[in-house]
Amino acid sequence: MKHLDMKNDLPEGVLAQRDTGLYSVTPRMPLGNITPEQLSVINSVVQEFDLPGVRVTAGQRLKIQSIPEDKVRAVIDRLGAVGEFCKYYVQVCPGSASCRMGMQDSLDMGARLESRLNALDLPCKLKAGVSGCSMCCAESFVRDIGLVGKKHGWTVVFGGNAGKRVRKGDVLADNLPGDEALELIDAVLALYAEEGRKGERTARFVERVGIGAVRAGLSMD
Repeated sequence: MKHLDMKNDLPEGVLAQRDTGLYSVTPRMPLGNITPEQLSVINSVVQEFDLPGVRVTAGQRLKIQSIPEDKVRAVIDRLGAVGEFCKYYVQVCPGSASCRMGMQDSLDMGARLESRLNALDLPCKLKAGVSGCSMCCAESFVRDIGLVGKKHGWTVVFGGNAGKRVRKGDVLADNLPGDEALELIDAVLALYAEEGRKGERTARFVERVGIGAVRAGLSMD
């Protein structure tokens, strides 16, 4: 059997595994949430296609693994909206909605941020972390975009990375109201989209141009 061409034939969000001819798909789980109906769809797909099961990833998501090549499209079709591709990943903590430590509503802010991010075309993949307090349970300082809730507003962080070349993100502003924090994120990502190189994560972008140039581009200095 001729394998699917990864660039031209694979639906967005489907990844080839190391095992030849097997693929994985990550069901749509905005902000780590999943409804009983969505969970039922995932369960029925796993059983219907005789798949080995579902893995919980480190990023608050579920991954359906070991999908045979000839079943990939059928699995995507059967998942329906649950199988829709999410371009940019946003990790959130419970925030003030249910955590006694929460200073800000990270769930609402995360939803607003994800909506904005998924309308963008950026040079490389992007991860965001929205934490409702300075405990940073959403790992905001090692994400491309980070938000940290404080008593008087949001801290905006840019250029973090938790990969093999770890980089703590730079604080762009403190104590911003939600709307202003999102506007600042819009501005720094517009700068990154214009000046970042294809395949260059935000951490490497900041290392190349310098945080001073980023601040200057945002007219912050």
